[in-house]
Amino acid sequence: MQTNIYLGIAWLIYGAIHSLLATEILKKAFPSKYYRLIYNSLAIVLIIPILYLQVTLPSVNMMQSSLLSQILSGMMMLSGIYLVYVSFRNYDLKAFLGIDFNDAKKKSDLQIEGVSSVVRHPIYTGILLFLWGTFGYFTTESYLVTAIALTLYIRIGIYFEEKKLVQEFGKQYEKYQKEVPMLIPKF
Repeated sequence: MQTNIYLGIAWLIYGAIHSLLATEILKKAFPSKYYRLIYNSLAIVLIIPILYLQVTLPSVNMMQSSLLSQILSGMMMLSGIYLVYVSFRNYDLKAFLGIDFNDAKKKSDLQIEGVSSVVRHPIYTGILLFLWGTFGYFTTESYLVTAIALTLYIRIGIYFEEKKLVQEFGKQYEKYQKEVPMLIPKF
């Protein structure tokens, strides 16, 4: 149990640093041309030790999994990966990764096509499907801690991200918020 507390604290620290790096104050501290690359590189470097801790720490199995639960959980994980993949079609991948060093700042348009017409944050939906599918597959305390911590972080992050999006796109984004659900599609 104590090791899972360390894991939870590690995810909280990661989330705090990740959010801090996304603030306007810190964005201005880096050359704008390289900010996104620095941000993504730090996110990767900082997450590696946490993922290592995740897979190596001893953790109690919470329940016995069946073949059916493993198949369903595997389908959730694959669906999550596929949703993230498909979601990137709405992005300039070079700009997202921070490897587009063009000095001219491109004003982006609000992307509401494809999977973004079904949920406002399809990448986060995909990540959540993957996280909870992983917990369902492995059923250990450490995977539950990770799923809960990252679900909370994503939900809090969406709150602040949407404030920025309303500032950037105004009434267009407010209309989008009213028409399209945040994470779970309407059926």
